[in-house]
Amino acid sequence: MANKIQKTNKSDLEKLFLSNEQDLTPQLNKEIFKRFFSIISHHIKSKQSIELRNFGSFKIKKMPSRIGSNPLNSEKIYIPEKFKLSFKVSKKILEKINE
Repeated sequence: MANKIQKTNKSDLEKLFLSNEQDLTPQLNKEIFKRFFSIISHHIKSKQSIELRNFGSFKIKKMPSRIGSNPLNSEKIYIPEKFKLSFKVSKKILEKINE
């Protein structure tokens, strides 16, 4: 039987981060955690790629506008350009996952 995959959300990560860091005050730890995610969010909103060595990279791709069709009635519709966010996990993390 395969291992059950568990989900972890931001507040779970924050609790783990705070419980493992003993050198700083809880308030300072919380601020560092918040700023880390704020910086990542800012770069993504600014359409900048982010590379976190030995973890992975976030890339922004511009998807061009195109003509699509409505699957209900085959009517042609215009789909405007948009940006897509992708994440590519590092080889080291993939190796750890598959150990």
